[in-house]
Amino acid sequence: MDANGARELSKRLDAQAHWRQATAVQTGEQPASDPDAQELEELGDGVRTYGIETQRTIVEGRQALVTHRLCKRLREGRWEFTLNVERIDYLEDHVAS
Repeated sequence: MDANGARELSKRLDAQAHWRQATAVQTGEQPASDPDAQELEELGDGVRTYGIETQRTIVEGRQALVTHRLCKRLREGRWEFTLNVERIDYLEDHVAS
């Protein structure tokens, strides 16, 4: 195994150990491995941060592109997910003349 492979393996093992700190994972109430592990970008103290996604939607009655990031936080022994809004870009209203 080369150095890059060793780093990737170490990263995956760290992510799995981080996931397993939840009591709900240890007792089988939550999956044994993170179902979103492919998108995992960062680990923190009781926090897992994943990639961003942009969707077209309505915000405050206006068309917008909303970019959000999936985060999982360890709360009371369980991983709970939230979508954190990173950015809102309002689209111009086009009026036909």
